Amino acid sequence: MKKILTLISIISIVGVLASCGKDAANTEPKPKTCEQIEPCNLALKYATAVEQGEELKIYEYEAKGKDGPHVYDSKEEAQEAMELYYKDYKKYKDKQIEKYGALGYTLQENKSYLYKFKYKEFRKNEDGEKGLTTLIIHVYKKKDKYYPIEVFDYPDLKKISADGEKGLPDSYYSLGLSKDEKEKFRPKDIEF
Repeated sequence: MKKILTLISIISIVGVLASCGKDAANTEPKPKTCEQIEPCNLALKYATAVEQGEELKIYEYEAKGKDGPHVYDSKEEAQEAMELYYKDYKKYKDKQIEKYGALGYTLQENKSYLYKFKYKEFRKNEDGEKGLTTLIIHVYKKKDKYYPIEVFDYPDLKKISADGEKGLPDSYYSLGLSKDEKEKFRPKDIEF
């Protein structure tokens, strides 16, 4: 009987010691989400405002039409555009981009970033479907504050990225995506 108890005790001690090593082996930090990184989170909020058709939010994000690149020169211009192009913006004003994939390029550490998002559109397209869309956003720092701006065309992209170091992008995904959904929402790399 004593031999059996001794054997059980030894097995339990070995089991406890073996399980201790498992926690120590997994010391790598979890990758951050886009929402946890200031410039990426700003770019996601900006992409959401674009998708909502909330041109006044876009104006606010873009340094209020001064001190950097911007789409609208005044609050009134942003309001007019919203009323002209997005008559249904009130329907989408509280909607958030739920599932997305994003690639983040650091052009200058703590100064300049490019983010390319891929997500499902809020509005239906000409075929009556909500398709997937992509959006490229440049986030730059000026006077200790980040500002976003949509990159509309290739010459703008070349100009923005000319001085930056373009390595491999960081990938970000909304929480809870399956492996197949991650493939579906992963944007193509930006070609510089």
